Amino acid sequence: MASRKSLNIGVIGPAGFGGSYLCVELLNRGHKIVGISRSPSKLGKHPSYEPRSIDIANASIHELAEAFKNLDVLVNEYGPHTAGEGALQYQTFLELTRKIVLAAKFSKVNYFIMIGGCGSLHMPDKPFQSVCETKAFWLAYRRGIADSEAHVSYMEARLGSLGSSLRDYRNARKLQKEGKATKESRATIAAYEEKAASNDSALVFVTACRTSFMFFDGNTSFRWTYISPSALYRPGRRSGRYEVILDEIPLKSAVKDNASDLEGRLHGITAADLAIAIADEAEEQTRVGRHWSAYGDLSDDTPYPSYVTIS
Repeated sequence: MASRKSLNIGVIGPAGFGGSYLCVELLNRGHKIVGISRSPSKLGKHPSYEPRSIDIANASIHELAEAFKNLDVLVNEYGPHTAGEGALQYQTFLELTRKIVLAAKFSKVNYFIMIGGCGSLHMPDKPFQSVCETKAFWLAYRRGIADSEAHVSYMEARLGSLGSSLRDYRNARKLQKEGKATKESRATIAAYEEKAASNDSALVFVTACRTSFMFFDGNTSFRWTYISPSALYRPGRRSGRYEVILDEIPLKSAVKDNASDLEGRLHGITAADLAIAIADEAEEQTRVGRHWSAYGDLSDDTPYPSYVTIS
């Protein structure tokens, strides 16, 4: 096997969920990593890791461009969930994405890798209908994450009380599947699913991710690729395998009686396996100007850490 060329790769959000798994993957491949955030040292210490501390929200485009200097690749792992609430969250995420893109272009980063959300992916055979606009998706999504102990544990650790309501929903669904449903458990399911169908709490930042794709779609002024993780994206083991699909949400085979029923058909991927897909693209750069998703093996439902460190 030919040896890899060592790259200077910047990662925005190196100590966060996806960013930490990605940095570990890249360092293990022998690359030099620049961590860019307010507290990049949280990831730990490594001879090939350089923390560059900067408050992205308050920095100017020129200050950001300085932080992006001398990078072969820049990966944006900035998480929309950190950008406030409601309309403020939507606006803040888009404004920061715009600023990051302009700074990357100004600093002449050779390749920009945007990690968005599954909201920019469209339904099969419906190129103008994203998953955000599909009520069946939201219900299948909530059921999918509730049926995974690893995902519920991750949401509890990350979201506190919001994760607790998901735990209650999971427990109620387990009783239902076991034929032991009670009046209270049925009420828990009904209330949770009604809220998910009418105004899912994830809708704002998933929609913001969808809109952010418009900064990239058809843009030939810089080299970019846009990766949307598949719906059931969570911590998990590194299987070393993944599949790629362009533009649309990856689904398992259609159900025989009702192809629009999405329950049990959503794919997912672990942060460790998505890190492999991102690292492969950083090295090979075969999907320049493309919008794609990756999915993998979620058969291991053991809870894994939400973040990893390098020391």
